[in-house]
Amino acid sequence: MRKPRFYRKDNMIFEKKQDRRCSQGNLTRLFVVGLLVISFGACASSSTVAPGKESARGIAGGPVEKAGLFGKPPADAMMFNEGVSWLGLKDKPADYAKAKGIFAILAQNYPQSKWRPQAEAFMQLIDAIQSLQAKHLSSQDLAEKLKQDQKQFKKDIQALISKLEVENAGLVQENEKLRKDIELLKQLEVQLDKRGKMLR
Repeated sequence: MRKPRFYRKDNMIFEKKQDRRCSQGNLTRLFVVGLLVISFGACASSSTVAPGKESARGIAGGPVEKAGLFGKPPADAMMFNEGVSWLGLKDKPADYAKAKGIFAILAQNYPQSKWRPQAEAFMQLIDAIQSLQAKHLSSQDLAEKLKQDQKQFKKDIQALISKLEVENAGLVQENEKLRKDIELLKQLEVQLDKRGKMLR
């Protein structure tokens, strides 16, 4: 069978092999190149500038850390994750004061960090949550005071009703006595009329 011929741009002719299987040498070279790329990435050092100091180029601002391929995460990312962990997870109760403090330190010490906008957004959310909690507590206090006032009002009404019932019972007795006195006076008047007629 005739092998196919291919023409390159420089008009040189080469023959393409029909068998495209990778040789053992090619796989070994590919593996070695991959290991070299990974090792260079792991050896890359993070460029960290101490907080509050200017960099060598004279650019002011906080540090922006870059982690290597297999290195530990940058300090600003670790700080951001710690702040998020205090927002209330299953294994840790929420502590908004600690979270806000960590986010504030991150924003102050790492002004150029990519996590700063998220940290500031979380601080605003924490302020809103704390404001709502304060309003809720004041509403609860007001509701408790209203509840106590309502109880006292019910007691006062009950006492007033009892007093009115006693007074009403006394008035009923007085009314009954007056009715009997009126009946007695009527009877006496009738008797006096009879005696007056007899004396005539």
